[in-house]
Amino acid sequence: MPRFVHSKPGKIAALKHFKRVDPHFYAATAAQHASLPSQLPMRRTRAELFSALVSIVIAQQLGTAAADTIFERVKKVCGGRLSPESILKTRLPAFRKAGLSGAKTKALKAVAAAVDNESLDLLVLKKIPEAAASEMLVRIWGLGPWSVEMFLMHSLGRSDVFSSGDLGLVRAMEAIYRLPKNAPRTSLLAIAEKWSPYRTYASLLLWRTRDT
Repeated sequence: MPRFVHSKPGKIAALKHFKRVDPHFYAATAAQHASLPSQLPMRRTRAELFSALVSIVIAQQLGTAAADTIFERVKKVCGGRLSPESILKTRLPAFRKAGLSGAKTKALKAVAAAVDNESLDLLVLKKIPEAAASEMLVRIWGLGPWSVEMFLMHSLGRSDVFSSGDLGLVRAMEAIYRLPKNAPRTSLLAIAEKWSPYRTYASLLLWRTRDT
């Protein structure tokens, strides 16, 4: 489980850490170092966090282009504004027409209901340890480990998150470390442990290395 880091570490500290603890990783990702953000982005309002969580649910098992297209369609069928209220009142056929599966529609409805009835406070997630935030999120139907890890990384700006179930990260690590395809999860986690407390930055480097 990712650990909570009270400070807000940045790119420079992360790269220094990688160079010290994993010179091979540091060298293999050098072409992408300049592209790292100086600080991880953090959504600030409930509306931004909610929209980001909706986007992550839609992106499950989809490529970026397809996910972006369906996100815009969902937003349109919800009246141009994503909110718990707009998702709850939108009927299932409209989501199906937008390209959502029944399972993803159910997940969006579950997320919207949790925020609407205040059993999930998205702003509170910014203030509590990662383990606690993860536990609150995985209680919601349709939010598995990958969705929670993406939300922690890209929306809450947590610096020490790694997703061993993300295929892009897995393939990038297999290439960099010359691992067999579908390497055991334990092997990936053991490598990633060296990058702590900057595993999110390492993940960004892996994705960008994979993309290029």
